[in-house]
Amino acid sequence: MTAATIMERLKQETAHYHRQVEQNAYAKAMMDRTITMDQYKEYLEKFYGFLKPLEEQAVMQPFWAETGLDMAVRGKASLLEQDLLHLGANEEQISQLPRCTELPDISTPARLFGYMYVIEGSTNGGQILTKRLTQFLPIAADRGLQYFNAYGTETRARWSEFMQLLQETVLTPEDHDSVVHTASETFRLLDQWINTEQ
Repeated sequence: MTAATIMERLKQETAHYHRQVEQNAYAKAMMDRTITMDQYKEYLEKFYGFLKPLEEQAVMQPFWAETGLDMAVRGKASLLEQDLLHLGANEEQISQLPRCTELPDISTPARLFGYMYVIEGSTNGGQILTKRLTQFLPIAADRGLQYFNAYGTETRARWSEFMQLLQETVLTPEDHDSVVHTASETFRLLDQWINTEQ
């Protein structure tokens, strides 16, 4: 299977789950400009509760060093912490936020890349949200929007680098199936978590 084909599979086979995530109440309120600061903060807290335990798991995997992924660059939980601090939370409150326990399986390199595909891909949409949210909320790219504006002007380059790593790592038909399955599961479980009352 060619690199182009795995990219097509990921895009096509996760499309339904991707659309589901974009239909949650927070995302809709962002797009129609009705989201409040309290709701925005709640949305970031949801992402933190999902990403933080996964990032902690990722760096503990025995194969982590061989993936070429750098958590200092790819990690998003620290950006969410900075945003939440800017929005008035303190470190103690952040540490007490609910954590998702129903998480995608990232126990192999292919599964890890499936999860990361979703998170890295979201940085592309984050650029659109950054522009939109600064138009009507008292936040800026470097003040309360670091998660959505994770890479700023480097977004396209970071995405290309990630896709190159994925294609170099996910090689066999079984791995292709794993990466697609885990990406779909990540979208599904994230959507479920966002829509769950804490």
